Amino acid sequence: MDHEEEFLNSFFIQVTQLCFDKAKESVERERESCRSGQMGPWGMLLMHLPQITLVERSYVDLGFLRIKNKGFLRKDNSLKTMYESLKGDLKRVEEMTKGTNAVGATVAEVSNQLCQFVTARMQLMDFYEKMYNMSISNRPMNHPDLLQTIDAIILTHSLSCSHLALTAIKAALTLECEILAQLMKAHVEIQNWKFLPSLMALYGAQARMSAWERTLQNKESWKLGFGATFLKTNQQPALYQWLVKLRSAILSKCSLYFHTTLSQQASSGEMRSIMSRQNVDYYHKLQSFQRKYDVLAVLIIFDSRGTQDSGPGYRHPKRELEVGDDFSLIVCSPSVFLQKPLSHWDNIREGIQDRYADLKAMDKIIFINGQNQKECYTYAMYNIDPRMILVTVFESGKQKDKVPHVTTFLTDLSIQLRCNKIYESLKISK
Repeated sequence: MDHEEEFLNSFFIQVTQLCFDKAKESVERERESCRSGQMGPWGMLLMHLPQITLVERSYVDLGFLRIKNKGFLRKDNSLKTMYESLKGDLKRVEEMTKGTNAVGATVAEVSNQLCQFVTARMQLMDFYEKMYNMSISNRPMNHPDLLQTIDAIILTHSLSCSHLALTAIKAALTLECEILAQLMKAHVEIQNWKFLPSLMALYGAQARMSAWERTLQNKESWKLGFGATFLKTNQQPALYQWLVKLRSAILSKCSLYFHTTLSQQASSGEMRSIMSRQNVDYYHKLQSFQRKYDVLAVLIIFDSRGTQDSGPGYRHPKRELEVGDDFSLIVCSPSVFLQKPLSHWDNIREGIQDRYADLKAMDKIIFINGQNQKECYTYAMYNIDPRMILVTVFESGKQKDKVPHVTTFLTDLSIQLRCNKIYESLKISK
């Protein structure tokens, strides 16, 4: 490997390890050593490498999503504009160095492939912006659309940045894209109540995050010495920390939707331990609400109409005949509700079918009244996801005071499970 390629390889390793100051200093030393002779193509490329450290530092800190106050006639200094400027500079370097000499050929090729990298960065910034904009629209996140978008980015850049000197940044770029793809896929599979694909996607995201974490050796944050142990919790960049938060939220949701399946493979004590380690123990939330307000039951039902298959879950022994395969009970608190008369199922099924259009809009709670053994019950329904309906059952008349509590519970729990707040947290006001 030539000196130039060795230098670039070392430089981009430092960039991916978040050692931005060290990378910038190495460029300054290299430029000093070149000043004794003609700068040539190599010197032209060196002029723009410090800009890469600047934009990459801001990128991993989510600088492109910070809200800035733009004054009248103030120059646009957004990160995307800086990347666009860098891309223009690199294109000019490529055009001016192409066909000069061996070093010029390397510089031209690297400049061309760095343009590919910058293009991928700008597409990823658009992707994060898209996630944020979805989160503030007061609508559930469209994860299938997000998955399609990130898959297209991966496909577009699968052959980009193939030069050996760019191996480090290509690996970091690939890991970031694949983490996003696996998390989006996990959310889609969870919404469709598919147990094994959900677990595989979550595992795939975790494996890639562990691989990426091993490269994030941010030694620059350790300069304060031995007394700076408090930095350990915050030494990772904001982007990585946000991805960890998103994965934890999706894992907590997965643990709720597949609680019955998981509980069949572990003792009650083990399940309590597993759930307590989650970012949010949603099953405990269901139990606590049901007991505190003495409602008859809290359920989550999967509507499998229009799907080719359904996921794992509990089925009432008589339910195949009485209710059919279109609706599956996936979570129930308390479990003794399963022993109640099946007319509850008739009321719930008919309510979902009759108010399907309202539920599908996913923007309001639907209250339905029904009778069961001469007693009147209210069924409060709210779609968490397109096919997941959260239902609370309580006695009508006697428990009218419970309506505000039920409304608050259904709304708050649905907001949490949709993870919109996680996506909204991408943008930090400054």
